[in-house]
Order: sequence, then structure tokens, then C-alpha cells
Amino acid sequence: MSARDTMPDDGAFHVAPTTPADRTFPVGRALLGRAAVVVWNDIADAGRKQFYDWHDREHVPERLAVPGFRRGRRYARAGHSPEWLTLYEADDLDALTSPSYLARLNAPTPLTTRTLVHFRNTSRAIAGVVCSLGASTGGHVLAMRIDVPLASTGTMCAHVSDVAFPRAMAHSGVVACHLLAGDAAASERKTTESAARTFDVPSWVVLVEATRADAAADALALLDDDALRATGAIVAAGAAVYALEICRLAGPADDAAPRTTEH
Repeated sequence: MSARDTMPDDGAFHVAPTTPADRTFPVGRALLGRAAVVVWNDIADAGRKQFYDWHDREHVPERLAVPGFRRGRRYARAGHSPEWLTLYEADDLDALTSPSYLARLNAPTPLTTRTLVHFRNTSRAIAGVVCSLGASTGGHVLAMRIDVPLASTGTMCAHVSDVAFPRAMAHSGVVACHLLAGDAAASERKTTESAARTFDVPSWVVLVEATRADAAADALALLDDDALRATGAIVAAGAAVYALEICRLAGPADDAAPRTTEH
């Protein structure tokens, strides 16, 4: 399922072919860019400290040095599986299929290779932003993975954009809502890194950002209801509220930073 997009002269954001050609969905300012890499994962107990050292000090800065990457965020929910959620925001889908990004994926650092063996229960999607409401980011995010029949995607997108998201945004503490469409071809591209771990590719991703954990949790009932299911959508098990652990913007320091090759 592809979420290739175009930006016409009027500045409106259109997505095809997963949504109707005559529909334009709103895009707010909370997300930096029109595409993202979204990753859920657990880590084997033996690799937890190594995961934090790698992700904090090497992986996030390395990804943000790739042209087109704008911001990296990692969230966690202790005791839940998957425990971590990582979000890399990018200019567009082209940045996430670029030669620069693929070169990184095909030449992982030694620490990356050693850390990936500890990954468990992983989902990873390269996705285009279909709809985004809100101009603020929150310290808590409700993350949902959704499947929907291809013929019903337009109905689902319209419901989420026109009904579910505005209803969630009216709830105290909710500051942003995002619907992303997974690009299967981009997500499943064979690289050295993808060969090092097993993962599934969510078709659709819903993220609700909030200033309070309870507000993000309340949003689940506002979104996963009879009206959503009537569109044919199925919310995958594991929907949960995660708390922010790290947030980093791309900048000159990332552009100039050399890659770590030995640890």
C-alpha cells in the first residue's frame, strides 16, 4: 500500500492512491515534514543498556544526519510489549528512500549490528502523512496500528479526519493527532539492516499526542469505536500510551558528525 504524495501550488497535501483523489486532508504543524519512520520494538534483557547507549548516542544522531530527516523521538512504556516507540520525521517519502538513507541502511555500524540482534517484537513502517491536526507536540502519545480493506481506505480516512480527530482534539490535554499510511514497498526494501531483524509493516498508523498520559489514554475510546469499525478498520492489539524519553532536532551538529565505526 503506497502513500506517495504531491504538494500542489495551493499548498494542500494530497495522498494517492490510498485516499480519494478529490479529497484534501488537513496537515498541521506538530509534525516536521510529510513522512516518517515509525518503529515499535522490545529488547532482550541482555541488550537493554546497550540499546540505550546506542540509540541515545549513535543511532538518533546518525539518522538525523541523513538529508531530509528533521526530528527523532523515542517513547517508552515500561511493562508493555512492544516497550518502545520511535518516530523519525522527514521532509517526504523521497527522503526515506533516498540513496543517502539506503547507504546508511546498507552499511550499519558495528554497534548497530550488535544491537539489532537484541530486537524483539518489531514493527516498522516508512509512512506518508495523510492527515495531521495540531501545532504542538506532547510528552505522551497514543500509538495505534490499523488494518483496513483497500476498498475502504477512503471511508476510513474521511471518518478519522472529519470525525474522530476533531473529537479527540476537543478533549482536554490532546494537542495533536496524526494519520499515516505505510508504504509497503519502501518499508520492505531489502537492506543489510532489514536482514538483521524480523519485523512486520503496519498498513496505517494513528498517533495522538497529549500533555497528560490520561488524556492520551482517553483518546483510545474516542478513536477505536463502532464508527471506526464500521469503516472496516481493525485496530491491532497492543495500542498503548507511551511517554517521551528523548527528542532531538536535526541540525549542523548532526550534519557534521562523523559516523562511529568502532566500539
